[in-house]
Amino acid sequence: MLMRRSTALSALAAAAALSSLLVLVPGSHAASTVSSDNDNNNHLRGRPVGATLIDQEATPSSSFGRVLQNILNTSEEQYNEDLDAHYPLFLTNNELTKDNYHVDDVLFSFTLTAPKSIIMRQPPGRKLAEAALADAAHGEDAAHGEGEGDAHDMVVHVTYENIYAILVFLLTATAFGIVTSKLGMPALVGEIIAGFLLGPPLADFVPYPKALVLVGEIGLILLLLEAGVELDVAQLRETGTKALGIGVTGTILPLVVGMGLAIASDANMGIKSALAVGASFSPTSLGVAASALKQGKMLDTPVGQLIVSSCVVDDILALILLSMFQVLVEENPPIIAYFIPFISSLGFLLVLGGSAVTWLPKFIQNKILNKVPEQHRELTMFSIMTAMLLAYLPLLNYTKSSYLTGAFLAGATFSQIESAPHAFIKTTHQLMTWLLRVFFAASIGFQVPVKLFSDPYVIGWGFILYACVLAKFPLMFYVPQFEDVKEGASYNPFLRDRLITGLAMTCRGEFSFIIAAFALGQGLITAKIYAAIVWAVLLSCITSPFILLSLIKYFNKQQLEYLKMTNPLKQKTGSDGMTPLYLHIKSTAPASWGQQEVFRKILNDLNLEVIDRRTNRHGRTLSAEVQTDLYVKDKTMNIKFQKIAGQRRIKNALKAAMDLTMNELDTFSKAIEELQKLVDDDCASFFMQFDINNDGVVGIGELKEGLEKKLCLKLTQRQARKVMELFDESQDGYLQEDEMVSLDQFKFRLNNLMSDNQKRKSVSRRQTIVLSSQKSTASSSNHGSSMISRLSSNALSSLALSSLEKEAQSAIQVVAKEQDQIIARGTAIEEALEKALGEKSQVVVDVWNPWPWTELFDKIASHYELETVEHFVAVFSNIDIDGGGTVDQEEIYEALKEAGVKISEEGVATLFNMIDEDGSGEIDEEEWKEAADFYLVLKKEEKEMAMMKDDSAEVHKQVRAAKLAQLGVSTKAAKAQKS
Repeated sequence: MLMRRSTALSALAAAAALSSLLVLVPGSHAASTVSSDNDNNNHLRGRPVGATLIDQEATPSSSFGRVLQNILNTSEEQYNEDLDAHYPLFLTNNELTKDNYHVDDVLFSFTLTAPKSIIMRQPPGRKLAEAALADAAHGEDAAHGEGEGDAHDMVVHVTYENIYAILVFLLTATAFGIVTSKLGMPALVGEIIAGFLLGPPLADFVPYPKALVLVGEIGLILLLLEAGVELDVAQLRETGTKALGIGVTGTILPLVVGMGLAIASDANMGIKSALAVGASFSPTSLGVAASALKQGKMLDTPVGQLIVSSCVVDDILALILLSMFQVLVEENPPIIAYFIPFISSLGFLLVLGGSAVTWLPKFIQNKILNKVPEQHRELTMFSIMTAMLLAYLPLLNYTKSSYLTGAFLAGATFSQIESAPHAFIKTTHQLMTWLLRVFFAASIGFQVPVKLFSDPYVIGWGFILYACVLAKFPLMFYVPQFEDVKEGASYNPFLRDRLITGLAMTCRGEFSFIIAAFALGQGLITAKIYAAIVWAVLLSCITSPFILLSLIKYFNKQQLEYLKMTNPLKQKTGSDGMTPLYLHIKSTAPASWGQQEVFRKILNDLNLEVIDRRTNRHGRTLSAEVQTDLYVKDKTMNIKFQKIAGQRRIKNALKAAMDLTMNELDTFSKAIEELQKLVDDDCASFFMQFDINNDGVVGIGELKEGLEKKLCLKLTQRQARKVMELFDESQDGYLQEDEMVSLDQFKFRLNNLMSDNQKRKSVSRRQTIVLSSQKSTASSSNHGSSMISRLSSNALSSLALSSLEKEAQSAIQVVAKEQDQIIARGTAIEEALEKALGEKSQVVVDVWNPWPWTELFDKIASHYELETVEHFVAVFSNIDIDGGGTVDQEEIYEALKEAGVKISEEGVATLFNMIDEDGSGEIDEEEWKEAADFYLVLKKEEKEMAMMKDDSAEVHKQVRAAKLAQLGVSTKAAKAQKS
């Protein structure tokens, strides 16, 4: 204490000497200011001879001079109060180099140079310094107001050096963020590192640090606004109470563990300080966790959606915690004051949040936006959003809640307006990217006490506090079982979901830094504890996403290995084999509580094994529809597996049958046209002329023979029966006398038959593609054809198969019979799921192939820009280096990989075994050529089908436009008549 008092006296003496230099005559200026701004035009000027040390009448015009004067006028009691707090008043930078003091223990340090002087405020919260600075600022404002208004007082001058330094800082933060993201860590880690390296904690290279921190805080407000806009209420409803349980428990566990460790680190630490330590580890970073899940392709899975929903609940609770700290920093507040922030936050979340997801978005959409011209609608929406933001921020701040909660609620109001999230992201993406970069680099990075990281106490307790991060790992036990363990599988999907959830919830980020920095600024925690918290959070930012992503990749690899085991293409036999039936089930149903958990029971009852599952929503409202894509293996049914040659045989046979059918339809159309020319005869005599045996009735044979003679063309039995069915009302196969209709009725029925025939020809043209490529489509693409358009026996009955060879007919009939079973199975699944999901649900079942052989040809064609069979043959010749005429699987893989084609060994194995008909382990040029030709045919048909869909869509569009135009004409006519 004596040492500190003597130091204080030395400081007073130094201050007195400085004051004699800095207290200037009226109208002069000092070289020093309270900030770090540089003013090279200022210079030191002396004080008139005879001036006293402390001239009460003279008014120093420099901020530094007034600070020193205020300090010298401070009473001894105030000095003693400061000394009792174990902080020296101020030291010169030369004294700081000695071993007596550390820079973090000094209230002020300054360096006098010609021409500038810097005064630096170290730890926050010192009342003495704040009072001195406030008085100095007030005096300076008064001096400016009394003066003549110098020109330079009206101009904000920024030097080139400062501009250049800011640019270097921003570019460095960007580069560091890119590097860390490439290393599998969040970009914010690199941005924070750039902040403390170039900012005040270390190099102090960045000018105007307070301004950058302010800009970063605006980025934080926009981050919460964006979180509100992207709030997915349907997702919260879909994941059910599990997400709520994970969010609440995940907030409590780190809080309790952190409080216990904080008290263990310092027995004298109060409950408020311990609470601040625990609260710093409560929030999970949605940005960090979602980034890792998205990179691992797990974000749209049920467990991914559960994690996202849990993080949203977690963040809302973090906002409530942050608002409660405003009371914790007060000394001896009344008991009710502790409950006000909680009641305020919860009340506004219920009132404003409830309005934001119910009636308020509908009001804004229907009463305001829909009445604004479309070109101004987006501007109007952002204007309303800005107005609500500016209203909610002070409302929640002055009611003892957190203003960040206000930003979240303002954004949440627009989460139910369909166009708002997309418009917000599109408009603010670049701005948000840079503001958040400044937030992490400046608002967070500038507050990282990197110099304290050399203290073993800080590092040691940083590792110990990492236990608060791990405290969320037991949340894995909340995860429900979405999938059953697969028989013979080398991985457990239930264990995967649990481990991924536990690790994802350990990700820490922005909110942890915010709470810790707030606690430090309010004096709840010491600098060393703050440094330990920052160390633990940084460690979490690096390790958690890295381990999470590695775990996801591991389980994805295990799942792929399991699929490889069941791949029928691994068979080495030359004959076609059997494979389990794989299906793609697409269900659409209104969001309901715990919807994803319902699927497991239904699929188990249907004996379906889930291979993969994805979930998305159409809309964000409470009534939004949830689309679930299930990729399953049917454990009750196997289907025949055919290689390319077998598929090609079926396709050619179907195409030939379809061509014959089209010829028949053309012939029948001509027959009907000729019939229409002959109806001028008397109706009765027209039919009775076909009564060859004169028994008063016309049979099918007589009708066919008579029409052929009359029309001079050959008709099939089916075509003749078609004419008979027009008039055979008794359906006995004969035309009776009472079934001889009038001439007008005959013409009418004939016109209907002509119209039906034209429609049948149009449908048949489409089925020429759909049905003839049925087997190849189901075996070569990720999604097979719809069950409705599959080659069933019913569809087969309309084809002309009689002219085909017996072997081809038999093969087609076998395929049709198998398709009948697939259709029946798919229909049963659709009905069972629709019954379980409710009346408004819709389920579509398609055949799915996990091993699309065309995928490798797609990559080869894209890489080399191939368009013809000759191009593919040239690729084969380049692979066949030794000119032997054959290549094996390894040759294909090595050659294509070396050429830069992005392929996998599994993809090469799939294509190779599809082409290798005899299972010899080698394929020749002719086999490769036939496969390439078949591939190009399939691609051509895909384009034709796409064009048909486009044509159909265009027709519907024209019809819709015509109807709307007619509606407009009718409306105008009605108005005109009314007026």
